[in-house]
Amino acid sequence: MLHLRRKESIQLTARFAAIFVVVLLVVIPVWDGAFEARMWGAPTFNMRLLVVGIAVAVILNRAVSSRLRRHFPCLPMLMLVIAICLLCVFAAEDRLATQRMFSAHSFLLLGLVVMIAIMPLTLLEAAILSAPIMILLGVAAQASLATGFVALEMILAVLLPLAVLSSLVQLYRTMVAAQEIAVDPLTGCFTRAFGMEMIRVTFDSSVRKNAPYTVAFIDLDDFKQINDRNGHDYGDRILAEVGANLVDRFRRSDLVVRWGGEEFLVLLPELERGQAQDVLERVMAPGLACLEAGKMQRASVGLSERVEDAISIPQNLIDLADQRMYDAKKRRDHDDMISDNLSGRRHPVADGLAAAATKKSSPTGSKAANQTLN
Repeated sequence: MLHLRRKESIQLTARFAAIFVVVLLVVIPVWDGAFEARMWGAPTFNMRLLVVGIAVAVILNRAVSSRLRRHFPCLPMLMLVIAICLLCVFAAEDRLATQRMFSAHSFLLLGLVVMIAIMPLTLLEAAILSAPIMILLGVAAQASLATGFVALEMILAVLLPLAVLSSLVQLYRTMVAAQEIAVDPLTGCFTRAFGMEMIRVTFDSSVRKNAPYTVAFIDLDDFKQINDRNGHDYGDRILAEVGANLVDRFRRSDLVVRWGGEEFLVLLPELERGQAQDVLERVMAPGLACLEAGKMQRASVGLSERVEDAISIPQNLIDLADQRMYDAKKRRDHDDMISDNLSGRRHPVADGLAAAATKKSSPTGSKAANQTLN
């Protein structure tokens, strides 16, 4: 989840940086004279065209392949930084370049440094993005590279370290925000919002791999009665214990989601339904939480599997598991009634005696009793 959030933020910032580069290189030649006929064949003009092409490719998400963007989200921004640094070097060797052109390139670099500051980067990523700029400053110190009207070396010496620190702060804030969104504070399971997002990601991954994908819907039995009888604090303790046990007993690759109230959803990638059934039996066998009088919290479970049930939409997979959970709960209730010597049907003689006794008590009570039975 954190990687997805970071990737989206980094790539969006890189596209904004590319837009800034394109706009500046299109507008600023009106001021620095790069559109003049004598500059059309100059190295500065050609390098600007190359930089604009790279920036347009970044805007269109065509600068690098989607696979590289997934693994190295800062790569498009790195290409922009390298391109701008090379533009500064080539322009410094161009005899036709003016002080205003050097200043324009300095503004480009400063703008990219500001963009780096708002990216949630790791220390390694920040160092990689800063490396071309540091090399450029080293070359400028040795060769007296022209930077126009802006004292670029002095400004970058202060601004670049601040940008790196700012990017690390952005990463920390992203981690905290992802933690708050993803984890339910009571149970330690993932939240429903996070679960909905992750089931789409993992479901699509299983489709690409042509792998099985099972969903388990878990609902605690008689939890409402337990909660009403013992209070909400007691119910919260049960939920916290159930959540901790579910998280501990499943694999790290499985996702345990608190779906709502006493309902939990477990995503089991690369498990067939039969394998998932065995796993759930082992998870449920010790009980999910300790109740009063030495009893254990029980639960009803419904399973659905992508391939076996021929389901192509994640929500349908959840709905099917939910329905099977309710079917299992009905069977459990029926089995409990039989174990208590109850058939589940009213005895006509007993019903007649109960109705007569209620009728003698009061007409209002008789009416209320009939509504309750109905």
